Amino acid sequence: MGRANRIGSAIALLVLLGVGRAADAPIVPFEFPPELPPSALLPPALSAGPDFHVEDPVLSDGLMAHFVVYSRFGRYEAYGATALRVRVSEIYALARLEKTSGISIVAGGVGRGVSSQIDTVTTIVKHPVDTVTGIPRGIAHLFHGTVDEGKEAMGKVRDAGRPSDQNGKPDALKNGEESAKRYASQYLGVTASERRWYEKLGVDPYTPNAMLRDAIHRTARLDAATSFGMRFVGVPGLPEIGELRRALDAIYKEDPATLRARDRATLRAYGMEAAEIERWQNTIVLSPTRQVILLQAAQALDGVAGRAELFRHALGLSSDVEAQVYLASVALLVRAHHDAPVASILPGVRLPSAARADGSLVVCGAFDAVYWTADVAGYAEQVEQSLAVGAPLRDAPPGGGDAKRLLLLSGRASARARQELESRGWELHEAMMEPFGQEPGPSRSAAHP
Repeated sequence: MGRANRIGSAIALLVLLGVGRAADAPIVPFEFPPELPPSALLPPALSAGPDFHVEDPVLSDGLMAHFVVYSRFGRYEAYGATALRVRVSEIYALARLEKTSGISIVAGGVGRGVSSQIDTVTTIVKHPVDTVTGIPRGIAHLFHGTVDEGKEAMGKVRDAGRPSDQNGKPDALKNGEESAKRYASQYLGVTASERRWYEKLGVDPYTPNAMLRDAIHRTARLDAATSFGMRFVGVPGLPEIGELRRALDAIYKEDPATLRARDRATLRAYGMEAAEIERWQNTIVLSPTRQVILLQAAQALDGVAGRAELFRHALGLSSDVEAQVYLASVALLVRAHHDAPVASILPGVRLPSAARADGSLVVCGAFDAVYWTADVAGYAEQVEQSLAVGAPLRDAPPGGGDAKRLLLLSGRASARARQELESRGWELHEAMMEPFGQEPGPSRSAAHP
């Protein structure tokens, strides 16, 4: 046995014997999310197809499954079921482009001519799963409070008038200009002809998939020169993009610069300041598609106070996976409002949260499969602390007492996670927007691996 293993075993033995803890403090073992075959989580159309397959086994981090997709166009990762649907739809789109346009699309690039079929799914060597999949840093960020961050952001806005570089230009203004340039460079160059191709294929015109962007750019130029067009029927079993559908319909038709100009007036009506609007519109992880989705969600929450908080919370999004989960969680809040109207958006926690007229609090998390891991237990505590700051006293239920707290999940929680959350006063609502109707598989605790 190695030195590290001996030390780990000694620490585990001390914990089991109760050394270093109060005599009456119980030992609380945590769950280990199981490794599951794709067939246990996904319908056949998403497990494998003519041009791809999902790696077996699928690992989970306690909140979401981490899918790895191998295709003849390359390797893709997808955080959760919704992201997997998008990745698979993009693989179908690449295959359809190749068959229709005659361009060559192989792992590593896009070229002219008909591709050989050497690089097929069956010839790609699988990368062995030999490490534990952790929760992405951006997802951990979602559980942090926003009050202190908001004060810091507004402090930077107030400092905008203080010259600090050699040309007398404020740092905040200079940084804002640089952010606007980066945003324009990444998103505002998609042409109308390219957007038509994205619409034909049913995929996001502002996708981060570089290979798909390149393929559509080449196809649109070739189409303009030859007018070959595209006529095809949908691929059987092709996953729908679902909640993105209406938002995509909006951005296919209009130039993003036009959308941005119109959105500024909408954001001002929600109570956002000019500096906040500028920063929100240039947040790089908020693509034009994501911005339209959030604006549509706010519109669906008509009559709810504090909708500007949805946009302010989005200012701190730091990664694609964080933005993906945040927007899906906002969609959960819209669903909750439809079922039983909410009165106001809470400012204290980044996960979309609201208060109802009766004083009850609603927190929304678009997580597919929740297990009671040490990380998840810590996040639950952070949310409770943030709620204590963000939920004002006026939202207390009539007659006093603690406010009822509802936690809405897009998927399901394990029996252990459900028990722990309910013991902490949460009323759990599961499978609110579950993609596949699958319940988390059997888990095992640290005490019984």
